[in-house]
Amino acid sequence: MDFFNDGESDKGLLDPNSPKLRGIHRSLRADPLKVVIADEDKLLVDGLSSLLATWEEFELVGVAFTYEDAFALVRRVQPPVVLMGASIKGVPCADAVARICSAYPQTRVMILASMGESGLVLDGLRAGARGFGSREEISGNRLRSLVWALACGDIAFSGSLGTQLQGALLGDGGLSEDYLKNERYIASLDERERSILALLEEGCTNSEISSRLYLSEPTVKKTIGSILRKLHVENRTQAAVLYAKCN
Repeated sequence: MDFFNDGESDKGLLDPNSPKLRGIHRSLRADPLKVVIADEDKLLVDGLSSLLATWEEFELVGVAFTYEDAFALVRRVQPPVVLMGASIKGVPCADAVARICSAYPQTRVMILASMGESGLVLDGLRAGARGFGSREEISGNRLRSLVWALACGDIAFSGSLGTQLQGALLGDGGLSEDYLKNERYIASLDERERSILALLEEGCTNSEISSRLYLSEPTVKKTIGSILRKLHVENRTQAAVLYAKCN
């Protein structure tokens, strides 16, 4: 089930804000669909909360910033859908997903992940999660259709990693061990390191990176050193190649 138009002209798809679509939603459920959000990124949580509040067919029943709090929320309200970050405070989501899915099989978990977290997503899906959404690529309307798909029992993938993840889950070698290892290395980078790594992949010099990110050149140099250590590579060229392979 997908009510999202992706911006393309197609008369067979309903506008996500149409009265007709709202009528379909109301006919499917007498009560709003309960949703829990669990993620360490407060800005993301606030954004998702605001979106859910605009859609009358959903009810946000709680937010959590740790996996323990997420499990407590699920135990208390037993929502049909949980939107969960791929990692919280450096802890991968797989154990939390397995715990929720084992105790409350009627609750379906969708993982929200950033660039470089496909390995964490794959582990979460194997633990029982039913969907995946890319933080960088997902739109509001797409999120709406994904939540409905989960609630209706479908497996919902969104984002450029979807095909690779489905292939890996089907056992066709979609993600190699080296790929997953490199993805975990990239997932260990903080936001500044990821921004600089993306510019390294573009071939930017330290001076150009400094100008584009409004950082001092000593800071850029120091951060690049940190990137090389975390990626287990010897130079910026190897770091750029690794990044390119994972994107």
